[in-house]
Amino acid sequence: MTHKCKVLVVGGGVMGASVAWHLTQAGAAVTLIDQGPGSTPGVTAASFGWVGASASTPSDDPDAFALRLHALEEFKRLEQTLGAFPVTVRGALSWGATTDETAALIAEHLAAGSRIESVSAAQVRQKEPSLAVVPDLAMWAPDDFALEPVDLARCFIQAAQAGGATVLSGTVQRVLLEGGRVSGVELQEQDIHADKVVLANAYGALALAASAGVALPIEQQPAVLLRLDAERNLVRHLLCAQDLELRPGKGRGLMSALDYPLEGEAGLQSLAEQTCQSIAQLLQLPSVPPVLSLEVGQRPMTRNKQPLCGPIGTLDGLFAAVAHPGVILAPLLGRLCTQEVLAA
Repeated sequence: MTHKCKVLVVGGGVMGASVAWHLTQAGAAVTLIDQGPGSTPGVTAASFGWVGASASTPSDDPDAFALRLHALEEFKRLEQTLGAFPVTVRGALSWGATTDETAALIAEHLAAGSRIESVSAAQVRQKEPSLAVVPDLAMWAPDDFALEPVDLARCFIQAAQAGGATVLSGTVQRVLLEGGRVSGVELQEQDIHADKVVLANAYGALALAASAGVALPIEQQPAVLLRLDAERNLVRHLLCAQDLELRPGKGRGLMSALDYPLEGEAGLQSLAEQTCQSIAQLLQLPSVPPVLSLEVGQRPMTRNKQPLCGPIGTLDGLFAAVAHPGVILAPLLGRLCTQEVLAA
């Protein structure tokens, strides 16, 4: 190829931003299309931002767990290349309902290759002095951390722009075809041409792929992100216990990741109230912390739970990068997708 490969990346969330940066690093002429000025897709904005494997049970899905461990190594490479990324807190504590349950979880993680440690009640108290009751045994994951997904996406985008990438804002209507291959996209009634197109806009990739005659095996699965007002350092690490996932927010406050209620939208208020009460009990608070926001994010889930990363359909020049958990997998899939795009 005598000219730089022109690649359009659709989606300015953490996955699309990672793909755009990796492509730029590899020498492609990249145009990233975001939803609008300063915005990122809801799936990124509503992500909890836990980067690690300790909140997962290895035996639930061994292949997915192994992929997650592999993906975590990419953050070390990323920090060496991109620089420090927006980490809010480091280290995660987890424990089960009983000491035996926690011990079994620790043994399972060690067998699966996780780098975790057993910690005593005294060590838990030292790490989290606000806990009302501490477990006799807990699992400590020193390599786990939390970051702000929107900030990470912005880091990727800014680095891509510094490397020469162009960022456009707007809504992509369809994929353009010419002579049996992809030729670009239609962006708000304007044709934007390129050699290759990467769909990295989560569930939105479904409709755009369909516009090119390609069916993608993805569906949406809702999850809830609860933000609470609370004093800084009330929680000092990531916590996974008593059916709660909890971490400090950026600056101040607390964040909790929750399953979507069976009752649907009608059950959200009750879910928030019950969670606030549980957190107040866990942290021996004098009153229930006020809710700052309650967001529902639609996670893109593939039917076989494997990431989409590479060419899709039979058309030349059409690729996808869609996966959950996107924040954890974005650095790895950004690199792998870049290899696929430039090798084709």
